[in-house]
Amino acid sequence: MDLFYKEIDKKLAAETVWDHHYLHRKPPISWAWGAYRGDKLVGVLTVGKPPSPSLLRGVVGESREQSKRPNSRSRDVFELSRLWMHDDLGKNSESKFIGWVLREIRRSRPTTILVSYADIARGHLGVVYQACGWLYTGLSAAFTDINPDGSRTPRTRKHRYVWLANPLDRRILGWKILPYPKRLTDDNLVIV
Repeated sequence: MDLFYKEIDKKLAAETVWDHHYLHRKPPISWAWGAYRGDKLVGVLTVGKPPSPSLLRGVVGESREQSKRPNSRSRDVFELSRLWMHDDLGKNSESKFIGWVLREIRRSRPTTILVSYADIARGHLGVVYQACGWLYTGLSAAFTDINPDGSRTPRTRKHRYVWLANPLDRRILGWKILPYPKRLTDDNLVIV
């Protein structure tokens, strides 16, 4: 049975990614879409506003002062915050789902700029982003999470990708575009 996609309720998306995504935590969600096989939800993609003002400004190369302007492009920056798909779906199911969502965003929100990350600690390179034509902008900065008990946990660096609803926005990108990282087959190393 073929998959079909549609925008879904944020609460349903949050509950689904909490239950099924490996991070098991709720991301910021501005918009959410579901992949369905018949009436069964088999995939969720969420887009949300990143909590970091420096990230928002960095994507579009704005200063703190520029980001306060009403026409600031940092207001158009969102994060593809979660992607989960059921393990038994066919090859390329993730890239087909992402591609469909990106076409919807381009149609309905044509100034959107998305950033997303591929978790090196999970062995992810971001191949699905590469397949969908995202721009590779290097590794995220080192970061430490502060836990509720006050202890600190270093967060692994991640491969960072950017997608532009309007390709002309490439001229405002604040980060350098780099070649895609690849996995070497002989010793499983990643070159960046």
